Amino acid sequence: MTSISNPPAISDARAGGATSLARLALPVLIVAGVLTIAIAGNLTRYHGNLTGFVQFGSRFAAATRPPAGAIVGSPRGYDGQFFYLQARDPLLLHESTIAAIRGTGQGFRLQRVGYPAVAYLLAGGNDDAIPFALLAVNVIVLLALTIGLACYLRRRGRSPNWATAVALAPGMLLPAMRDLCDPLAIAATLTGLLLWRSGRRWPAALALIVAVLTREVMVIAVVAVALHAAVVAFRGHSWRATAARVWPVVVLPLAVFAAWQSYLAVRYGGPLGDAALQPLSNLVAEVRGDLRSGLPFETGFDFVYIGLMLAAVIVAVLTVRRELTVLNAAALALTLCILVPTMGDVWSDTRLSAPVFALLLLDGLERRDRRAITIGTAAAAMSLLVPFAIPGAF
Repeated sequence: MTSISNPPAISDARAGGATSLARLALPVLIVAGVLTIAIAGNLTRYHGNLTGFVQFGSRFAAATRPPAGAIVGSPRGYDGQFFYLQARDPLLLHESTIAAIRGTGQGFRLQRVGYPAVAYLLAGGNDDAIPFALLAVNVIVLLALTIGLACYLRRRGRSPNWATAVALAPGMLLPAMRDLCDPLAIAATLTGLLLWRSGRRWPAALALIVAVLTREVMVIAVVAVALHAAVVAFRGHSWRATAARVWPVVVLPLAVFAAWQSYLAVRYGGPLGDAALQPLSNLVAEVRGDLRSGLPFETGFDFVYIGLMLAAVIVAVLTVRRELTVLNAAALALTLCILVPTMGDVWSDTRLSAPVFALLLLDGLERRDRRAITIGTAAAAMSLLVPFAIPGAF
């Protein structure tokens, strides 16, 4: 007699599917929980006022035009105030936006249109909704990145839990609490490189377009893709076939980036300027500033983090020498973000180094490279110290 009950194989498959789904859900729940705690802590400090995340400063208030009732909590504020300004007019269609930013000497920030443009769309063009949209974009990005990386890692035979080490690293979590573009820029870069590595060149090109429009330094990652492809071709592959395969991932992001830069030059009517650059000496100056700050916990955090950044530069070189991949090639190229710009505080340290740590961790997991995994994990673990070391972070 044939049983009409479910065969054991089907039951086992369902149990295995439930287990697999639970493994994917765990990192998402962890990231969602941490974001909830961090946002709730900040909202308590801001008395429920979402403009606190923007970090308006009195020095630039005339230019950034905070909404009525906004929190203007410090003299200089932070970068989120300029994203707020551009989110009201992301394509710079109004001359008043150009005039406002020109008067601050911060014109180079107009290059980073990706984040304010997405916030504008999420807000439906409603200025009153922009403070909410700026925060919501970063929350959505971090959750989406966690889901995507968890699925990717599972397919590669790695634990999906590693996704939390990327999404909750200081350079992702801290910018999300200050309405900054870094989570979107880094997520788009990682997505583009992983899609390209998986052979999906058109989606990869789209992701890298978002990356270069969100933070201009991500052009370095696109160049790294081109250099990696050139090395592959030089080692015996057909140059013509390699060029035919790689061109959308390189040419399209660079062309869109160049088009936006040209548009900015016309609209702004002059050079945009740039962030301060002090190759190598920037780290020395920061250490001296830490020693004079009189803040032992923050100084200790920054010392350790600077040490990890320098270790990441060394590990990036070693991993490329051992086995060149598109991930470690991009990581090595982006070490320029550690060695060249002026940092100035713990916030900028974490932001500028975040893509390097994320790429090293993912590359290490792919190749079972302990050094890369260790340095990426150690950087992510620094988030556990943030509430104690950086006053007002969460």
